[in-house]
This record gives sequence, structure tokens and C-alpha cells, in this order.
Amino acid sequence: MPIPDPADGVQPDVVILDELSRVFGDIEPTGDADPTGDADPTGDADPTGDADPTGDADPTGDADVEPERSIISIGGDGDLPDAVHLDDQLGDDSGSSPVFIDDDGSSDALMPKDATSRGIEPRLRQRRIGVRRAASRKRLWWAAIAAVVVVIGVGVLAVLGSSWFAVDTVSVSGNVYADPDQLAAIVDDLRGTPVLLVDTEAVEEQLEAIAWVEAARVTTSFPDSASIEIRERTPVASMLGEDTRSRVLDADGRVLAVIDGQPVALVWISGEGTLDLREGDFAPIGYSSAASLVTKLTPTIRSRVESMVVSPDGSDLVLILTSPSGPIEVRFGSAIGDNAQIEKLVRLERKLVDVGDDPVSVIDVSTAEVTVR
Repeated sequence: MPIPDPADGVQPDVVILDELSRVFGDIEPTGDADPTGDADPTGDADPTGDADPTGDADPTGDADVEPERSIISIGGDGDLPDAVHLDDQLGDDSGSSPVFIDDDGSSDALMPKDATSRGIEPRLRQRRIGVRRAASRKRLWWAAIAAVVVVIGVGVLAVLGSSWFAVDTVSVSGNVYADPDQLAAIVDDLRGTPVLLVDTEAVEEQLEAIAWVEAARVTTSFPDSASIEIRERTPVASMLGEDTRSRVLDADGRVLAVIDGQPVALVWISGEGTLDLREGDFAPIGYSSAASLVTKLTPTIRSRVESMVVSPDGSDLVLILTSPSGPIEVRFGSAIGDNAQIEKLVRLERKLVDVGDDPVSVIDVSTAEVTVR
């Protein structure tokens, strides 16, 4: 049942107060009434009359003295922790007085109206609202900064990618035999392109598509220049094509050029039939293996090589060497494989030293057992 409030003009029942005092505190009952005894609060004693079970004062009478209120204390008698001051933690943006929480039993009694008070909740609510608003403002602030940075970055990139910073000067180095027309076309495409938009890898691929170019490196520099560095392929051999024109080959068997006549400085490679190859094409494996063998010849052997005869599949290769007594046919067998080529050249080098100026027509180094005829 609700406890009446004296401030409302209604006095609480003494029996109830005594019962609460015995349950929650150390205070002795203030009246003589016993809820289990003979006295009946609804009996002869009239709370509106002269008799009062709690004393002489009558709450409804003429007495001016207010009856003493019983104190209800909830707590223990042991050592208790100090009171915690929460005013700083709750914020100082409110005009209410500090709030203390004390459990030492000596503070004011907890009244029913205090237990139902909600005075601290608005402070906490305002604190939470303030924290949320501050976090929202902080997020908006960082979002605005990020947006400004993005806009500035886009603007800078737009300016740098404009024609104001286009490639105007292009330097080329390392080109000797590369087709000048093909090279000029690539350079012309490069000019006028914004420096930031130059695809250097794509330009390098275009340059390496030129037959003579083995590798290319393209770099750009602000505000308007680019440089091209070229490493050209080395010609090592030549062969005849179907059109009776010579194909110049490098060590990989790539056709570097198609020319008239037979180059004297290059090893001549012949084989079954002729091939129709254009600049930039690669010769069949037999011819490319023979061209690779040229790069492994020692100076002694290289100076005596007159020509090579090879099958298109590289299964049989023959070296024609010069000697005082006439040409020497060196049978290599398979021309495929770098290690195999080196082993056979070592055998040939040793056998030439052994033979000296003796007349020899055939040297077979295709197997580990070298034979001479």
C-alpha cells in the first residue's frame, strides 16, 4: 500500500511505521500498539478524538506540535566506502546541486518521495545528447575535410593531365639499325600526350615490335619531356629466302632485315629448301639453333667456319670448316640444346688441336667417341 506523506496532511499509520522500523532499522517502536495484540487500530481508539496511540499529540486535534517522524535507515553498521562525488562526471551544465551517494547509515533517511525522484535522469540524458551531438559534429567535420581534399586532388590531376603538361621533347638513344620510319611514327604519337597519361609500357611494346629492337625503356619527366633508350639486337648469321634475298638473323633466330646479296661478316646458314620470312619473324628451330651456336664458337673455330647446313627441325647440323688441305665437315648431330652444343664444341676444339695440319675431311663429334676420317 502507498505510504502517506505528512506534507499532504495525512499522518501515516503508527502501526505501519513501527513495523517498518523493526524491519529496516534499529529504532524502537514509538507506540504501544501491537499489531498482533489486543489493540485494534480500527477499534475504540478514535484517531480523530482525544486519544492517540503514539502519544499525546493528536494529528487532527488542536495541538500545534508536529509529531516526530520515524527515521527509516537502510544500511549496515560496518566500515563503508567514502561517498563518491559525481558532479564532475555528470557535467556542470546544469544548475542542480551536487549529488552524493552515502551508505554509512548516518545520512538523512531515504524518504519515499526521494526514492521516486527522477532528478538525475535529465542530466544524464542531456549528457548523452551532448556526446552524440559532439560526435556527429566531429564526423561531419572530417567528412568535409575529406571532400575538400578529394576536390583539390581531382583539380590538380585535371590540370596535370591537361595539354599544359603535354610531351613536347622526345630524346632517342641507342638506335643504329632500327627502322627510322617506324621509330618516327612512335615518337610522333608520343608528342602531345600529357605526361601523366603516357603509357610507357605500351610505348615500349611498340618499340620492341621493331625487328632490330631487343629492349626499350621509356621515361617521362615534368613538365614536357620524354626519353627513349633502345638496345638493338646483334646479327650473327644469314640465310636465303624464297625471293633469293638474304635474311639477317640474330641469336634467337629473329629476322632483323631482308637484304640483297650475302653478308660477308655473317655465318651463312643453308638447309633444305628456302623460307619466306619477313622482318620481325622468327626462323624455324633448326635455323634458330644454328644461329645460337654461332654465339658459342671459340675464336679459333669461328675464324675457320665457312658455313652451316641444318635441317629445319634441328635434328642434324653440319659445320663446314676451312683447312690447308681442304674443307672439313664437322658432324654435330642434333643442334638443339645449349649444353649439348657446348660439349660438342669442346670435343671439336680438342680434336682440331690433335689433328693439327694433318689432312682431315670429316670429324664426328655427335657422340662422346669422336671419330676422324
